[in-house]
Amino acid sequence: MNKVGESKSETLYTRQFFQVFAAVVLFMTANSLQYHFGQYIEFLGYGVDTLGHVLSMSMVGVLLIRLQIGQWIDRFGCRTTWIAASAFVAVMVGSIQFAKALWLIVPLRMASMMATACAMTTVAVFAAQIAPPTRRAESIGTLGLAGFMGMIIGPSLGDWIFGGATDSIAPYRVFFTASAGFSALAGLIMLRPIARPGTTTLGGSSAAITASPGARTPVLRMIRSHWPGTILIVGVVFSMVFCLQSAFLERLAEQRGFKDVKVFFLAYAPTAMTLRVIFRRLPERFGRTRTLLAGLALQAAGLLCLVGTTQQWHLALPGLVMGAGHCFVFPSMVDLSAERLPMEHRGLGTSLILGAGDVGTLTGYFVVGELIDAYGFDVSLAALAVTVVTGAAMFGAVQRKAVFRRRAAGRPAGEGHHAPQ
Repeated sequence: MNKVGESKSETLYTRQFFQVFAAVVLFMTANSLQYHFGQYIEFLGYGVDTLGHVLSMSMVGVLLIRLQIGQWIDRFGCRTTWIAASAFVAVMVGSIQFAKALWLIVPLRMASMMATACAMTTVAVFAAQIAPPTRRAESIGTLGLAGFMGMIIGPSLGDWIFGGATDSIAPYRVFFTASAGFSALAGLIMLRPIARPGTTTLGGSSAAITASPGARTPVLRMIRSHWPGTILIVGVVFSMVFCLQSAFLERLAEQRGFKDVKVFFLAYAPTAMTLRVIFRRLPERFGRTRTLLAGLALQAAGLLCLVGTTQQWHLALPGLVMGAGHCFVFPSMVDLSAERLPMEHRGLGTSLILGAGDVGTLTGYFVVGELIDAYGFDVSLAALAVTVVTGAAMFGAVQRKAVFRRRAAGRPAGEGHHAPQ
């Protein structure tokens, strides 16, 4: 197999790629099932503000280990990290059903989120390393289709589980057990070695498998030398939006008398999947920055479409618009951040942008939960849309200045590697 950076386009979609694809479908099914986690908190007698607090506190652990995750991947490899993380998520999620006190639910949820962060960073690193440099965003986006497939299956399965009476513990036992089971299967599918002797293993470089001298470079020194810049702001605001759909959208539906939220996700995920296939080369041809800014604009528009929804079918339009936004934002966002670091530190580079997402998630769960509790959903949705537009404007302004600087210096104005962010 050719080295990363020299691969031909036809080598992007290999057997190992699709093995990981299947694993991600299973893992994201488990993860998106947890969009119904708020029902368990409500079952225990707590409100939406408490849900926000629980989810915010759960993210603290992820922030504490975020940079370490990248080093684990760089040293031990994607496959080992994935298997360990999937197994740990299964144990922690399966245990929550036996916890009724918040002092126990929070650490269990925190542990599961820490392991989830490990798994999802692994996916982004694999997608980036296996692809030719000009097709990394496409690789990240195509593998992300697996995540959208899980996003279709998980919420729909959750709606089915909670379709009957929810005043007993029985449906919650099924809910947590199903989520744990899918996570365990995601790890099991990766137990089989995914490369033959003499070929590149998962991750695409030796640095993704074993420790190397470069992998031991002090983290802070590496970050100072290759700081991604304002792309991290995008990571924060994008994750704040994701907080809404992963935790509070179900509460919105319940407050407004909707039967469930599957209309939103049945519009969101297929739209993102379809557009990602159709526009898979868009970041390469149109530019990652332009693609990303278009996606953020769609995310903000989708939030405003949710304002004033009065019927269940109204959720379809924001689902369509926000699904399109997700399709355009995520691959370019990850690639713009991760490319700042050398290939042997791809895990650390990916961890930086996902760490910014962790900050956005922690902040989003807390702030959005408090806003909803104090001012209701419409005000909260409008405030979140303004936050997204502000973040996009800050990132776009810095990128524009960087282009002018390169032109003044007589260099190409394109998005070359290690361009200022």
